[in-house]
This record gives sequence, C-alpha cells and structure tokens, in this order.
Amino acid sequence: MARYHIPNVAAQLGAPRAVLASGMSPAEAARGAPGAAGRAAQSQDASWIGKCLDGRYQIEQQLGAGGAGTVYRARHLGLNRAVAVKVLLRQHQLRQASRQRFEREAQALAQLSHPHVVAISDCGVADDVPFLVMELLEGEGLDARLKRGKPPVELALQLMRELLLGLGYVHERGLVHRDIKPGNLFLEQLPAGGVRLKLLDFGLAKLLEPGGERGLTMNGEVFGTPAYMPPEQITGEGIDARSDVYSAALVCFELFTGRRAYTGHEAELFRQHLVEPLPPLELTGKLAALEALLRRATDKNKQQRFGDARELLAAFDALELSTSRALPHAPTRAPTRAPAAPRATRPRKPQGGSALRAGALVICALALAAIVLAGGLIALLGGPDGHARRTLLERALSGTSAEPASAPGKQ
Repeated sequence: MARYHIPNVAAQLGAPRAVLASGMSPAEAARGAPGAAGRAAQSQDASWIGKCLDGRYQIEQQLGAGGAGTVYRARHLGLNRAVAVKVLLRQHQLRQASRQRFEREAQALAQLSHPHVVAISDCGVADDVPFLVMELLEGEGLDARLKRGKPPVELALQLMRELLLGLGYVHERGLVHRDIKPGNLFLEQLPAGGVRLKLLDFGLAKLLEPGGERGLTMNGEVFGTPAYMPPEQITGEGIDARSDVYSAALVCFELFTGRRAYTGHEAELFRQHLVEPLPPLELTGKLAALEALLRRATDKNKQQRFGDARELLAAFDALELSTSRALPHAPTRAPTRAPAAPRATRPRKPQGGSALRAGALVICALALAAIVLAGGLIALLGGPDGHARRTLLERALSGTSAEPASAPGKQ
C-alpha cells in the first residue's frame, strides 16, 4: 500500500504526476513492494525480536512488512500458542492519522468472523506502540504463488470463489476493503491438504457510513496499490463496494491468465485504469464465459459494475464452471493440483412407490402365464380327441393307472 499525491487527475485523464510519499520506486509501487523507506523501517523494527510485547507476546521472528506495519511471529505466553502480531511502523507511530488507520484495522477485523477473512484475537498499545494480534497462518501469499505461474484451472476457480465469498461477507457487514491485491490474499495450507484463501490487511478498510472517512484522508491523496486501483479511487470520487469488485476482478484476471491486466510505471497504470478496457483473457471452452463477467466487473463506470462481491459471486456461480462449491460460511478443501473427488453417497432405500410397482409387475406376469396355460389346456382338451385326453388327465390326477383308450378309428 502506498500514498500518492495526484493533482487534477480527472482533468489529465491518466497523465498525473504521482509523488510517492512512501519512498517507493515506481517499479516497487507497481508491485506493491516496500521501498527504501519501508526496507529501512523493517531493519529497525527487527529490534522487537526477543522482546515481550505487553507482557504477554514473546516476539520470535519477523514475517514481513507492509506500508504501515511489520508482522511478527510471536507466542502467547499464557496460552502457549503461536500467533501473528502486527506492530505499527516506527515512522508512523507519531502520526495521528496513521495511528487512527491502524486502530481502524483492528476495529474492522473485530467485526468480522468468516473462514475467508483473517481472524483477530487482541489489540492494544504497548510502550506507546499500537499492535494487533491475529491468527498465525501457514502457507504463502497469492502474490508468491502467482510468481510460479498461473494455478491449475480448478484451483483458480476455487480461489476466485473464496475471494468473492470473503469479500461478499465484508460488504455485507458494511465495509469496503479498498486494497484488494494478491499481496493481501493469503493461501492457508490446510492440515488435510489443499489451501484456503483468506483476506488480509484491513488498514484501508472503510465503513459505508456518512463521516466514516472524515479526517483520515487529505485532499489530493490517494491510498492503495496502483496495479489494482479502480478509476474512482484514482480520481478521488466516492468509493464503495463496487470499487472492491473492480480490484477483485483484476486479481481474477491474473488467476486465469498468469499476467496482470495493466502494467507499467505508476502514471501509466493510472492512465490505463482510467481509459483502457480490460485486455482479452484468451480463454477457451466454458471458461470463455468469464470474459464478459470480468469485463462488466471492471467497467470504468462503476454504475455498470456488479453492486458488490455477492452479486459478482452469484453471476459466477450461474456459469457452473467449478466441480466443487464452497458453502458461504464453510472452508473449501479442494486439492491444489487435481479436481475435487466426488462426494460419497449413501445407497438409497427402496421407496414405497417403487415396491408397489414391482409387486404389480409380478402379479401381471403371473396372470399372463395363467392365461397362456389355460389357453393351452383348452386347446388340448377340445376338439375330436378331447374326450380321450380328458379321461387320461382325470386318471393321472386321481392316481389310477389304465391302458389308454384307443382313439376312434385306430382299433
């Protein structure tokens, strides 16, 4: 996440002068990577390692750093449990706006409880340093996974659906994330195999309520990641759930193509977001239907997009592309390299209607056999020789023996 000062962007239509307030180079900003200032802060914040935060969290290892905070692996001494602790970067600790954003991330996460959103367990201030405590996730970021190439189709479909499930829940709770990108999406490795996507970093989350952003954004400043930033976030217009839809669709584009939709230095990225349509996905077969879906989700006019991630998810599900479906509040456990195995089903017990139909068929068969047999007897016992055949039949049934009577004309 970086901060930019963009004078009169709307009038220049994508030729803004972006002043990087975070010290990032243009290439680093496009990647969402920490710049020189961020790297310096990371080395300084390594001094936390070995210390006990708030008398409860023993800091063990640095896991990473973003634009506002450094994340450490720590151990809760009372519970003897591994956790992740995020500490506000030193250069931001004296800035009231930065502290407010950090506190707002804790408040936003405290409202959320969903399998595809990172869970927070504690927050506070120790030695005048704000911190928050989250579940420790084993796995890798989606950005690291994409560096190895696009995932298999079934995994890409799973991750798209899980992203929309988590983001849809966030929108349902009245929040906008405002910084959806691969670096803020984590692929948690599941004990039983497979991965589960989780949304991270709610430092820019905004409540969809009047005044929710008051005093936290200066005029002319834009916060976010240029490669995934919707046009209205660049121009400073109103941001809502449709802004997240735009960014999420760009992540999905990358999942299925293995490349970013828009590339270049920050000014070129802004121009493309403002005027360039989504590049072709070049998908074939049933997957080709995704192109129209993602084009609508990335329309430059947010009025033409899906209203929120839940609407986009409903349209995605209607395509019936995936062989596995995740429940809205249940983790998806699809394998990473092969389609999900079909679920075992119990043998069905015969229904009452089926038994009656089977019995009726047996009765009909018996009746037909009786009719055929009776017809044969009638044919046998009738006619000129019928009397002699009847006499023989009667004696056979009574158990008596006698010489058969000669047929007339045979004496």
